[in-house]
Amino acid sequence: MGKEELDLLSVKVKLFAYTRELIGKDEIRLKLAGQTTVGDLRKMILEMYPALSTKTFVIAVNHKVADDSTKISDVDEVAILPPVSGG
Repeated sequence: MGKEELDLLSVKVKLFAYTRELIGKDEIRLKLAGQTTVGDLRKMILEMYPALSTKTFVIAVNHKVADDSTKISDVDEVAILPPVSGG
């Protein structure tokens, strides 16, 4: 096993609303590099599921909307959500 394989994290990503409908699953499990950010995850998801490229979504880490610079670890709870507006 190479060093790259040892540094991979297995992260479960929960899907909601139209992301669940487009992908056809409640969640996906991804192998990520040890220093992966939300921006890296977003790029990976859009490459794997190009139908999402026409949709707007946010990525939450541990129940908080995260910006693209947020780092992800294998103990984080990650979710893809439609944008939320308040009123």
